[in-house]
Amino acid sequence: MFFFSVFMMTLYPVVIMPMFNKYEPLPDGSLKTSIYELAGKINYPLNKLFVMDGMLTNSFKSVLYFYAQLLIFFFHVLGSKRSSHSNAFMFGFGRNKRIVLFDTLIDQVTEKEILAILGHELGHWKLGHTLSNFVVTQLYTGAMFYSFSIVFNSTELFESFGFAASAEGTPTIIALLLFTQTVWAPVDKCLSFILTVVSRQNEFGADEFSLNLDYSRELQSGLCKIHLENLGAMCPDKLYSTYHYSHPPLVERLGRMMELDAKKK
Repeated sequence: MFFFSVFMMTLYPVVIMPMFNKYEPLPDGSLKTSIYELAGKINYPLNKLFVMDGMLTNSFKSVLYFYAQLLIFFFHVLGSKRSSHSNAFMFGFGRNKRIVLFDTLIDQVTEKEILAILGHELGHWKLGHTLSNFVVTQLYTGAMFYSFSIVFNSTELFESFGFAASAEGTPTIIALLLFTQTVWAPVDKCLSFILTVVSRQNEFGADEFSLNLDYSRELQSGLCKIHLENLGAMCPDKLYSTYHYSHPPLVERLGRMMELDAKKK
């Protein structure tokens, strides 16, 4: 699973995504120059800068894309912040870093707002969130499979669901499904909540990183534009969002940035 994760994180943005979306180098201009200056300011080794269209080319590719996304989600292997809406994301190992901007993002926000949003994304890299998320994901997957290996040798669980013990044993896929839906389910709920809390704190930290680059006003206005365009929930229930949302609601993020701005002044 570890090698599969690394393989997919390398292959997915370079080979799989270009099959469904069109990648083009960002044209020369003030935006490209500003992005490279921002990357140099925080020592981000940016090598290539792309613009990607947000529309799939046909229905057949849409179906393939859906199953590719489902596979990635099931194995928890993609560590980027990519979404199906207006956004930007980064990928690459070592000194070979790349940034991809959605064409919809360029159309919806100003140049400074793009830099503010990239400041947030680069903040995840600078603060070590991307690497820590990958490590935590591997530990989580390892703990799950180790627990499954213990339960797999016991027949009581499977017999209680009508799978009688046999010389061949319970089929692995059935055993895994029963394990994840029964024994592991409450553990997963607790661990998922902890990971959600950490993810929300990371988002606040990345917002603060962009704020310290003097992009607070632009980040706030850019987030508002994206949120409105993507029809995001403006003010969800606090308890529900705390448990389910990996990103804090827009109102909470704006409030935190305003507090930080007031402290700086």
